[in-house]
Amino acid sequence: MPIPYGRQSIDADDISAVAQTLGSAWLTQGPRVGDFERALCELTGAAHAVAVANGTAALHLCMMALGLGAGDRLVTSPITFAASANCALYVGARPQFVDIDDGTYHMDVARLARDLNDPKRRAQVRVVVPVHFMGTVSDIVSIREICASHGIAVVEDAAHALGAKYKVGEEWLSVGCCRHSDLTIFSFHPIKHITTGEGGAVLTNDSSLHETLLRLRHHGINKQAGPVSALLQEATDQAWFYDISQVGFNYRITDFQCALGISQLRRLDAMVCRRRDLVRRYNESFGSLPEIRTPSERESTEASYHLYVIRVPASQRNSLFSYLRRKEIHAQVNYIPTHLFSYYQRELGYRDGDLPVAEKFFRECLSLPLYPALSDADQDRVIAAVREFFGYE
Repeated sequence: MPIPYGRQSIDADDISAVAQTLGSAWLTQGPRVGDFERALCELTGAAHAVAVANGTAALHLCMMALGLGAGDRLVTSPITFAASANCALYVGARPQFVDIDDGTYHMDVARLARDLNDPKRRAQVRVVVPVHFMGTVSDIVSIREICASHGIAVVEDAAHALGAKYKVGEEWLSVGCCRHSDLTIFSFHPIKHITTGEGGAVLTNDSSLHETLLRLRHHGINKQAGPVSALLQEATDQAWFYDISQVGFNYRITDFQCALGISQLRRLDAMVCRRRDLVRRYNESFGSLPEIRTPSERESTEASYHLYVIRVPASQRNSLFSYLRRKEIHAQVNYIPTHLFSYYQRELGYRDGDLPVAEKFFRECLSLPLYPALSDADQDRVIAAVREFFGYE
């Protein structure tokens, strides 16, 4: 059977949870949404969570809640899914990139500091979006310190990092706690750590941002707003009254999706543990091969590993990809640097060569299959095929 590079893990309890909700009085905007949000807060330590339709919607709402708009700039990593940068474009702002660190594949913190200390590069930068790529933890503490000195907001793109942890002093913190950011987003796409089918969430410790996010998720509807219309003012005491004080979106998530999310969260620790075991087996198998560079974690962090990305000689990456496909092993390339896409080059003026470390990484990177249901036998197939390609029988 073909081995995908990622897939969901659904068990009987998940199916039962969804079926029970489908038989209830609520399909959407019911109690399971709040239950899921509270479970996310309990997991991460954040004060507030807002569950939404997907991770991209989560990023969009973050930008709106922070008031990002025309003339503003957002700084992020080029090695990420395009939504991390596209969310700036959704609100009329401009994305700007900081090249990656060649060891961690995260936004290079030293380069970020240099850019933000340069008045020209810092001009109009309102938000920095560090990406916890692969589920390894970026240096969010340093990034927060750098941004705070310039009055710049931090939004963690933790779409890859549910269940990841980092240590500050003697305390271990969960990614998503928002101790070192204004907002954090997660994605619950089927290949992520847990799934709600499609889905995402925004976490924050800021009550004002939380209230704004709740309105924006639901068309901008506000039952407390003071309407401008004299006709509406006569109806503010009616149970059916509502006002739209800010244009929002239908980014709601359903109750049955949240029922699935709650059920999945109960197995998160076990699924992250299995991912880490699979990574250990890969690293032990490839660590001594000179052609392969395996991923690593920063000191005092514990990755949750959404992806397992190796680096191989650029001259052999595409051949290895094709070789694995012929053996029905579906590897993937994560990611094409965002600044190389035609829109970014045509409309925003980015060029090949602008971010050389990210471009070198792109030419060499390959994601191997990684998901909790990947059996040892199937992983052994992947390992054997990679070793065979490089001449290690």
